[in-house]
Amino acid sequence: MAISANRNIIIVGVGSAMSRSLAMWLASLGWNIALISRTETSLASIAEEVRYAAPAQNTIKIVHRAADAGDPASLTCALDWCLQQLGGTLDVLSYNAARVSNSSITELTPEELELDLRVSAIGTLVAGQWFRAHARVESVADGEWPLYLVTGGVLDKHPDPSVASLSIAKAASQTVSRIFAQVLPEGEARILVGMPLVAGRTVDPVSGEYFEQYRPDKIVQALFRPFFEERERRQNGLEGWTVERQL
Repeated sequence: MAISANRNIIIVGVGSAMSRSLAMWLASLGWNIALISRTETSLASIAEEVRYAAPAQNTIKIVHRAADAGDPASLTCALDWCLQQLGGTLDVLSYNAARVSNSSITELTPEELELDLRVSAIGTLVAGQWFRAHARVESVADGEWPLYLVTGGVLDKHPDPSVASLSIAKAASQTVSRIFAQVLPEGEARILVGMPLVAGRTVDPVSGEYFEQYRPDKIVQALFRPFFEERERRQNGLEGWTVERQL
């Protein structure tokens, strides 16, 4: 199914894997893209790659802004700036921020857990509330809905003791997302929620290479693409909408 060009997305939590592949794919389709991440140097480099993925130079707008997703004020300021740069309209907000590091439940400090909760769960909350006030809803009557995408996995159901803090934070983040999925489509907001969930380990710990089925470009096509296709074909509203897709 075709995906419309000249749409706007903000991606929060931009790294070298899924979010980068998502941005490059959407750039190739003619989307305007704003990227938010904590580190300016790597963010600028990714933004340049994304810019060159466009069908032709200067046909789309690619902007980036460094911000701390775990700091509500910093995140909100960056979202406001990106929205302004994109012309004041936003079709999709993708939240992919997380702090990934090893941690043991027997040695985990309250401060470390709080940091992960701020990035994963509180960031998801702040971004979703912000999007509720800024999503483009003018085309909902024509079957095109705005979309809040929150990337996740299965740590909420199968916590990993080697990443105890991340497991707890992701469980909280996905609960926030599931509650948003019940609330945001109703009333004036009219926002769909999608949760692309990666169920397996993406990188071979021995070789350091991606497992074939979990290459970032394959994840984007298998998990993300259906959300983008189906958000534009909602003449019957929520009927048939799938919130969670797992690979």
